Amino acid sequence: MLRPALLSWIYFSLALVGVVWSWFYFMQYFSTADSVMIGPFLKSVMATPASAGVAIDAYIAGIVFSVMAVTRSSTDGVRWPWLYVAMCFLIGLCLALPVYLGMRERMFIKANR
Repeated sequence: MLRPALLSWIYFSLALVGVVWSWFYFMQYFSTADSVMIGPFLKSVMATPASAGVAIDAYIAGIVFSVMAVTRSSTDGVRWPWLYVAMCFLIGLCLALPVYLGMRERMFIKANR
């Protein structure tokens, strides 16, 4: 089993990789899109069956994560659960989930001192 401190840094590193990698593509999209509004964006996301499947998978996972973050935050010792929900839907699940898990590991370390 990994040490909690190492595991938290793995989560934080994956958050950074996820944001940089996904937003690399988002920035390409937004630099060529006619609009940055949500309607045209969702139309582009749903353009093919493959992209629609991935998008729906991510949206459902984001909703599930949000419910978990809000309901488990006090048990996990993670403060400001709504911050993670905002991160999830404004930036991405690739940031919110690993940051939440990293903070949870940090709380476990703090509780075991």
